[in-house]
Amino acid sequence: MKFYLILILISFQVVLSGNFFSQKTAGIYKIKFLIDRRLINSVQVTQGNQTIQNGGFNTVRLSDVDLDSIRNMIVNTVAAELNANTECVYRTTRSGRRIATFEGGSQQRGMPTSGKKRAIKIFDKDFYVRVFINYSLVNSFSIGSSITGVSRFRPVVGITIKAYNVEGRRIYFENVFVNDFTKLQSFQYTVNGVTIRNSEVLQPQQIREMLSKSLRELREKER
Repeated sequence: MKFYLILILISFQVVLSGNFFSQKTAGIYKIKFLIDRRLINSVQVTQGNQTIQNGGFNTVRLSDVDLDSIRNMIVNTVAAELNANTECVYRTTRSGRRIATFEGGSQQRGMPTSGKKRAIKIFDKDFYVRVFINYSLVNSFSIGSSITGVSRFRPVVGITIKAYNVEGRRIYFENVFVNDFTKLQSFQYTVNGVTIRNSEVLQPQQIREMLSKSLRELREKER
C-alpha cells in the first residue's frame, strides 16, 4: 500500500512539473547566411566590368568558433520564438559526412542546407525552420571624380525566419531589417583603366555583434 502511495505522489509531481508532456521540437534545415563581399573584402581591383581581384588574403573570414557562435544565436532565437527544443539538422552522405554550405560568393560555410520536403521526410520534428540572413550595404554619400573618390556606406542586416509543421504548412513568419550600425569608408582610384578600391571592412566580432543586435530586435518586434 505504501509503495502505491509513493508511486502516485511521484506521478503527481511529474505532472505538476510539466515533464509529463514532451516539449515541441524544431529543426533548422536551412540557413542561408550571406555577407556582401564589399563588407569583408578590403581590396578590390577591377578593369571595366571585369573583377581582377576580389578577396584572397584581403578577405575577412569567419572561424569555426565564430560560426558556432552564430549558429547558437540563431538556434536560441528560434527556440524562444517557437517555444521548442531547437537544433540545426544536417543531411549526411553515405559515409556519414555532414552536408553543409561551402564558402563561395557571399555565402558563408558550415550552415545546414536542405529542402523543406526532404527535411520533413528525414528528420522527426514538430517544426521545420528556414532562416535567411543577409548583410548588405547602402551608400551614404560619395565624393570625388572619375579618377579618385571617397564613399561612406552603412551595413544593413536583414533576417527572415519561416517555420512549417509536419504537413508543410507555414506556422510562423517574422522578418526584420536593421541599419543603425557604424558607417564604413572606402577610397578608390583609377590608373590606366584599372580601378583599385580600398575599404574598411567588418571584423568577425562586429559581424557577431550585428547579428546579436538584429536577432534581439526581431524577438522584441511588435507582433
